[in-house]
Amino acid sequence: MAAHEGLTIADAGQLADLLRRGVLFRRCNLDGADLADLEAEEMAFEGCSLRGTDFSRLACAAFRAVGSHLEKARFDKADLQEAQFLGCACAAASFRGARLNLARMANCDLSLCAFEGANLFRADLSGSRLRAVDLAQARLDAVTLDGADLSMASLRFMAFRRYRLTGVNFSEADLSGCDFTEAVFQGCHLTGAIVTAETRLDGADLRGAFFSGAELGKASLRGAIMSAAQARQFLFEAHGIVVAD
Repeated sequence: MAAHEGLTIADAGQLADLLRRGVLFRRCNLDGADLADLEAEEMAFEGCSLRGTDFSRLACAAFRAVGSHLEKARFDKADLQEAQFLGCACAAASFRGARLNLARMANCDLSLCAFEGANLFRADLSGSRLRAVDLAQARLDAVTLDGADLSMASLRFMAFRRYRLTGVNFSEADLSGCDFTEAVFQGCHLTGAIVTAETRLDGADLRGAFFSGAELGKASLRGAIMSAAQARQFLFEAHGIVVAD
């Protein structure tokens, strides 16, 4: 089937009619379209504009968006298991209560998005920006975060036990009560992160982390591994102790 190109689509009826003739849309404009409660087996958007589009309660077995603009789009309570969002601008979009199990949301701008009640079990968020996002009320079990920017995000009481965290930016993130037991940090930033007595870093390998200003002394650090230089920095920031050779 041929792709639909350069169209302007305003509502669910028009889109449903087009889907009967093809599921691929290129450089189409769906800004502000009301597509709530739509059901479709498959749909794909490449280089499309979907700003403010309402996909609430969308049920789609194979949803794909590549290089598209979805700022302030709404996917509340949508069923998007195994969906793909690749290289998309999704700032301030809403995914409240959405089912995003096994979804791939890679290299996207997800800053300020709403994920309350969303299921992101085994989702791949590699390379995406989630600045200032509240993920504390979302399910993130077995999520992939390689290269993700979680600066200023809220991750309160989330579990990352035995995770290998590579290139993740936790700067100024709220890590209150997070469990990083035996996690391995590689090229990660925890600068200025919020840490509390409930935060667990027991057995964690911190040698690949930058944690200036994170006040890690408040966390449980039993068995944590640091380099000699990090230990000096930690003792100085936490207790004002200068370690001399």
